[in-house]
Amino acid sequence: YEISANYGQTKESTDILGNIVPQRLLLALDAGIDPADGRIKCRSQFDPSAAFSYDSDDDLASEIAACVPYNPFGAADNTAAGAYILENTTSQAKLEQFNVLAFLSGDTSGFFELPGGPIGFAVGAEYRREKLFYQADPLVEAGRTFYNALPTFEPEAFEVKEVFGEIRMPLLSDRPFFEELTLSAAGRISDYNSAVGTTYAYNAGIEWQPIRDIRFRAQYGRAVRAPNLSETSGDLSQNFAPGFQDPCRAANIGSGSQNRAANCLADLGQTLLDSIATLPNYSLEFLSGANPNLGEEKSNSYTIGAVFQPSFVPGLALTVDYFDITVDDVIASPTAQQVVNSCYDLPDLNNQFCALFERFRGTGLGPNQEVPGQVLDGVAEITPVNFAKRTVRGIDADLSYRYPFGADNAVSTRFIYTHLFERSNFEDPTNPDFENRILSELGDPQDEFRWNLDLKLSKFTIGYEMRYIGKMVLNNYEDFFSVGGRNPENEDYADTRFYPEVFYHDVRIGYELDKFDFYAGVDNIMNTNPPLGLTGIGGGSGIYRVRGRNFYAGFRAEF
Repeated sequence: YEISANYGQTKESTDILGNIVPQRLLLALDAGIDPADGRIKCRSQFDPSAAFSYDSDDDLASEIAACVPYNPFGAADNTAAGAYILENTTSQAKLEQFNVLAFLSGDTSGFFELPGGPIGFAVGAEYRREKLFYQADPLVEAGRTFYNALPTFEPEAFEVKEVFGEIRMPLLSDRPFFEELTLSAAGRISDYNSAVGTTYAYNAGIEWQPIRDIRFRAQYGRAVRAPNLSETSGDLSQNFAPGFQDPCRAANIGSGSQNRAANCLADLGQTLLDSIATLPNYSLEFLSGANPNLGEEKSNSYTIGAVFQPSFVPGLALTVDYFDITVDDVIASPTAQQVVNSCYDLPDLNNQFCALFERFRGTGLGPNQEVPGQVLDGVAEITPVNFAKRTVRGIDADLSYRYPFGADNAVSTRFIYTHLFERSNFEDPTNPDFENRILSELGDPQDEFRWNLDLKLSKFTIGYEMRYIGKMVLNNYEDFFSVGGRNPENEDYADTRFYPEVFYHDVRIGYELDKFDFYAGVDNIMNTNPPLGLTGIGGGSGIYRVRGRNFYAGFRAEF
């Protein structure tokens, strides 16, 4: 048995140097010659019509009094203007966690055994409490810097009480066709002090080894993930979606799903569609933050596989597993662009995304100069939501072999391969069969493998690794191929449909000398860059290596 308690606290102070204060920048840029003395000054200092507040500044008079004109084309000395425009800010954060755990484990060898041996078990309980605090600099909190206005974050503490148990039952062992037959099960009950309430997680599995060379295994599991404090607590705050494109404007209405055009027409009518037809890309203001009504994510997973270690080939091992995982009520934070697109791309306008934003349907201009039909600034509330489900099915294979020869020599190799049959999101709770296929899109190839080959000759080693990433579709899979019986959505999106398959090759050598290990190597020998101009740093392209050919060397020492 064991009883433990742990308390931890982390404090963080973040200094941002040179924050731009837009109010001051605009006042400093608006310079002119003061008629009273002929000097260049901030125009607001001598022209009352220029004394305009660009933000929520409550002390405009002091800002104007301190204003120093700024010459953006360069001046003999812009130092004073820079000191006026820029402001250093400091934000504070603290995290606390308290955890108590107690468990009892053992087996029944002292009083009861099954034909395969004693029953193993473990039971326990756990309590966890977490507390968060974050406060931005007052200037940032007021929304007066280049950053968004960030409110103080100090939610109620997160608490969970849990009990759990595990059992392992060896039914048979050392019998014909039953070298081993074992059942296992586990469960956990958790009670959260939030809208989640009580959750249940559990699993059950079986292992059967008919002969010593092969073992079969299968398992079912139910897992849950409760939302964390950042997803459920805190006030909504200002945010922006730069480069926002209205999916219903003329340039975009032909993209997306086959439902978009009809839904845009049904929602806006031809008059409002014409009104927004020439809207440019722009920065949409919206409100983002937490959703206190979030529920837990729930997943069901099935795995079945085998481990083959033939006694007639020492050093060889092959593992193959099939997996099928479905996650329901997924917690996700869609972007403003995804929210508005999804509203019109789903089959029915009566969906959770359309309820998150509003359009200006009046005459003239809206409260923030919106044209009729345009999405209203500062109204959309983009918060985490429980999506319908996500699915993935595939096979993992792991083949390894090691062959020793001589006194201190060996050759070894390992091949790890993943093939996916399915990887999809189902994003409409009112239509659970509407599939958004992710498989084969950028970042989610259908096939990947990694192969290692190592040769050890006494103190000298040389290693080689190959990594393979299969081809992936440009943009959306649905653009070129039918999904769920729907026609391709944008077949002429590009004349090239796939990012090509990619191979990476690495070589490493090493030498052991007493208490020193020396090593050197070359990664990405072929100097392979991300294909078709990708950067390797975003939008799914992070699956590729950012750097080309890379040399390295070093040593490790023991003292």
